Amino acid sequence: MATSPDTSSALTAVPWRVQAAIYGTGLFANSSLQLYNVIVPLWLVLLNASPVLIGVALGARHVLPMLFSIHGGALMDRLGARRVTLWLAGTSVCIPMLYPLLPWVSPLIILQMLGGFTVMMCWVGVQSFVGHAMRGQPVYAGRLTLSTRLGGFMGPPAVGAIWDLAGPWGAFGFMTFWAVGMFVAALCLPPGESVEYATKETTLRRTGFGGLMPDFRDYKAAFSLLAVPTIALVMGITMMRHAGTGIQGSFYVVYLKEIGITGTAIGSLFSIIGICGAAGSLCVEFVARYIAARTLLLAVVALSVLSVAISPLLGTFLTLAIAIGFRGVSTGIAQAMEISKTSLSVGAGTQGKAVALRLTIGRIAAVAVPVLMGAAVELFGLEPAFYIVGGVIIAGIFVLAMLLPVENP
Repeated sequence: MATSPDTSSALTAVPWRVQAAIYGTGLFANSSLQLYNVIVPLWLVLLNASPVLIGVALGARHVLPMLFSIHGGALMDRLGARRVTLWLAGTSVCIPMLYPLLPWVSPLIILQMLGGFTVMMCWVGVQSFVGHAMRGQPVYAGRLTLSTRLGGFMGPPAVGAIWDLAGPWGAFGFMTFWAVGMFVAALCLPPGESVEYATKETTLRRTGFGGLMPDFRDYKAAFSLLAVPTIALVMGITMMRHAGTGIQGSFYVVYLKEIGITGTAIGSLFSIIGICGAAGSLCVEFVARYIAARTLLLAVVALSVLSVAISPLLGTFLTLAIAIGFRGVSTGIAQAMEISKTSLSVGAGTQGKAVALRLTIGRIAAVAVPVLMGAAVELFGLEPAFYIVGGVIIAGIFVLAMLLPVENP
């Protein structure tokens, strides 16, 4: 079993210059998904894509992260998180403007796959810094989650308004600006690991082209972490949380557009998620003192799924805003706890693989749910699809509650 990093009660001081670089990179990396979740469904509607193709295109953003996140996390453990994150952040700058340049569904699916991989791996890199530079301390994990929620608060209404004013070219141009912000922040990141973290094995595998290729040993090492009870808890919770995000990131925007809500208003709803998520991340340390981690994680994830699954019952901007606010608070609490517990439960030399395992588990749900939503829309209609898929996810949470150990990890 992996040894834990230093988890002493004394707070390890991290310079604000380092903190700012980590939080800034996390802000642009993590929140970019919410911005794309505003404009890509609108773009697909303009392209007259069928519900199934919409589901496939939106799920495609998570395919490469699902398959190669563990490999990317292992590369960060071997080559340094900063080096890999910086390279991927630079690549992400080149992708957004290709969307309007290639106005067809097939290239859009490819762009979704490439863009999803570059950005999500930057997010893996940022989270690995919580373990390497911040020793997995909850206060820093909470601040990182806060920064991502602030990005989710500022970005979606801006890109939604730009969509209304300047159309696809303006909106995807704004995404280029967002990617440049991530790259600049990544330039300020410290080295991804200290000499003390390097082992003989990682040193031997650090050089050469072969070290850049996927290695089955990395996948085996990552999945072996599921033997740690806390890691198993976090991974199960992560899958359910991302399943709810799969509803929000697919046909939620299509539904909002159908009932006449503008791009600016849609962006505002995503902004509410961001600001409420920031509030949730700030109160996580206080709430965790009084509620067992297992109970708290299951409860907030169930609430986050329910708040988006009942959207067709609401129908007005005000009621949708209230429901999505509850979703923001609950996901803010869940994400901060997942990051902290993952970092504290593994050794320093496996931070990248542990973070990537969590991302891989989440991407499985993120790939599957939009496709299931698309099929449900085709068979039963848009509104029933929310209840059907949401009900399946909540049932999965109940099953997870029965399978997980009762003791507080």
